[in-house]
Order: sequence, then structure tokens, then C-alpha cells
Amino acid sequence: MVRLISVSLLIVSVFLPELSLAQTTPWTLQKCINHAFENNLQIKQSALGTDQSETGYLSAKSAFFPSLNASGSHGYNIGMTLDPFTNSFALGAIRSNNFGLSSGVTLYNGFKNHLNLKRARIGLDLAATNLEQSKNDLALMISAAYLNVLFQEEFSTIAILNLDATKRQVDRISKLIDAGAAAAADLLDVKAQEASDFATLISTENSRQLAKLNLVQLLQLSNEEATSFEVVRPRSEDLVTSDIPANASSAVSFAIQSFPEIRAAGLSVDDAYLSLDIAKTNYLPRLFGSYNFGSGYSENIKGADLQPIPFTTQLSANINQSIFFSLSIPVFNSFASRSSVQLAEIGVLQSKYAQESTAQVLTQSIESAWADAFAAQKSLLAQEAALASAELAFANTEIKFEAGAISALEYADSRTLLDNARINSLRTRYDLVFKTKILDFYQGKAITLR
Repeated sequence: MVRLISVSLLIVSVFLPELSLAQTTPWTLQKCINHAFENNLQIKQSALGTDQSETGYLSAKSAFFPSLNASGSHGYNIGMTLDPFTNSFALGAIRSNNFGLSSGVTLYNGFKNHLNLKRARIGLDLAATNLEQSKNDLALMISAAYLNVLFQEEFSTIAILNLDATKRQVDRISKLIDAGAAAAADLLDVKAQEASDFATLISTENSRQLAKLNLVQLLQLSNEEATSFEVVRPRSEDLVTSDIPANASSAVSFAIQSFPEIRAAGLSVDDAYLSLDIAKTNYLPRLFGSYNFGSGYSENIKGADLQPIPFTTQLSANINQSIFFSLSIPVFNSFASRSSVQLAEIGVLQSKYAQESTAQVLTQSIESAWADAFAAQKSLLAQEAALASAELAFANTEIKFEAGAISALEYADSRTLLDNARINSLRTRYDLVFKTKILDFYQGKAITLR
């Protein structure tokens, strides 16, 4: 009796944290995914990449605008110097001021600015698809970790039930021995089974805690949040497994048309072609226009009274303007332009191969996922049949054991077969659930457990 109490207390201590947090609102799978989208550092980094691309796009648009700069100077010329306003030499300390505005604009550069703007637009789309892909990858990781927590919790429940059943047998055989109706050897066998069941319980609890820790780390919860973290725990038989399509072609067709990695690969090809066009603009001439407006003041400019003409009067009188056009025609630049074009052509081929490879890898992944789900479905049917047979066999064994027709060792062997059948059926069910959810994902369906 003391042993039964101590074992029961230990079981309670193993699950005490969960009992003490019974009032905590458990997390659904969707809540976990939403939390990860909002708080995951990799997602935040991908979002910053989108912000960077937006800044680059605005910068590319700004390249079409002319530049505008203002300038001003205030100085003293000491000694003999040429006054630019009087065009004569002056002696002494002469104060002068200069003010000006200058503007420049690219009139023609082979439409390089237009091409850069198109590249920036592609960069913006690429950043968005990369963010979407990061979210897809994270959602799959969260789903796998969440289902693993559910599996380990059910595994722990089975271990508790098994240990409880063995404890009842220990108590029963002890009473039979006291009554002289059973041999002491039977009790030793059942005690050995009890010790084995208890070790299994500790092992499953360790696995459960590790599975929970993995999910908590993926969610990047704080210590306080992790302490109270629990998941919604549906029964394994309530978990919905989606229908498996007759073949993988429909999922492949959908994914090839809509998945972010495919879109990103296509955008990379477009970007490579634009890079090639931009490299070719180095062969073309460039036309640049500029405009300058200025005025100034000099103490050396004097009026009829031999006094310096007033500051504002000089600024109005000394206004000067200029317009320039400059044309640059590339003749020879050490084959730099040709090299950049050749590298861009190689980049186009690389992007095309990468696009084909991405589509190929995705197709193979979907086909493998379909085959895995189909195999898991057949495996579950086999495991459920094996479980049904093991349950019938164990029920018959229990009757024989209660009647004293078989030994405790034979009873333990039958119980072990039943335990293994339960675990295999449970593992296969969760495996099928996860694999059908992957197929749902490839078909553009939301990942849910119900």
C-alpha cells in the first residue's frame, strides 16, 4: 500500500506543473502560427528586407528628377588679386561674396534609369515573395512541432494508464498471495512489469517536455509565457485527416502556379534579363544637361563717389546664368563593358537553370509528400487492425490470468504487445495527420487540425 501511494505521488509530481496551470488558456495551432508570424526574428528580418526594397524603389524613381544645389561663399582677398567682377587687379583686403544655384539632369543614358526602376520593382516583389516563403516554412515547422507535442502527450497518457493497470495487478496478486491462492513468483513478474512501466512513463514525460520545449523555442516565448504554455489537446481520433487525391498532379499544378519560391525564381529570371539590358547601356552615349545661376558682391566695385556699390545693388547687377550640355561617347574602356555584358548573359542562364531546378525540387517534394501520405494511410489501416487484434488477444489473456490459467509473465507479454500496438497506431495516426496537412499546404489549403 505504501508503494502504491509513493508511485501515485510521483505521477502527480511529474504532471504537477500542468495541474497547477489548469486555468491557463491553451494555445490552438492557429494561435501558435499567428504568434510566430508576429514575433519570429527571421520573419522580422524578411519584413525588413521588404522595407529595404521599398526604399530602393523610391530611390530608383528619384533618379529621374534633376539635381538642385545651392552655394554661397564669404571671403577676403589680401594683396594683389584679380577681381572677377571688375576684371582688374586690386590691392589690399577685398571682401567678396558669391551665391549660386546649380541644377543637372541626365537627358539620355540608354534608358538606364527606366531599367533600374523596373529592377527595383522586381526587387520589391522578390522581397514580398521571400517574406511569404519564410512564413510558409515557419508554419510547417510550427505544425510539425505542435503535432509532436500532441503525440507525446497522448503517449504519456498511455504510459500512465499502463502503469495504473499494472499497479492494480500488483495489488490483486498481493492479496491472492496473502490468501494463499497465488505463488510469490507471480508477484515478482508483475513487479518487474511495474518497474518497466514506470521507466516508460518517465521516458515519455521527458520526451513530452522536450517536444514542448521545441515548440516554445520556435514560438520564441518569454520565460513567463513558456511557464504557462499549454496546447489544445484534441483526442487523436478527433484529428481530421484530409482526403488524399488520386495523384499528385493537381497539387503540383497549383504549386507551380502559385508558390512563392516559383514566383521568386521567375522574378529572378526577369531581374537577370534587366541586368543584361543595363549592362548593354554602357555601349551607348550619355547626354547630360546643366544650368547655373549666380551672383556676387565685391568691395572693389565702386560708384562715382568711390564708395563700394551697395550689396543688394551688386547682387542684382552681377547676375549670371549658364546652360551646358555634355555628351559622352564610349570608345574604349578596357573591355569593361563587354565583360559586364558577358557576365550578365551568364547570369541569365544561371537564373533560368535555378528556375527549372526550383520547379523540379518542388515537384519532387509534392510527389514524395503524396507517396508518404498514401503509405501512411495504408500503414494506419494495418496498425488499427493490429491494435484491434491485440485488444482482443489481451482481453482473452486477462480472462485467463484472472482465472489463474496463465502466468504473470505470459500476461505481461500480452500486455506489452497491446502497448506496442497502441503506440504504433497512435504514432501512425499522427504521422498521417501531418502528411495530409502537408498535402493540404501544397494545394493552398489552410493548415488546421479540425
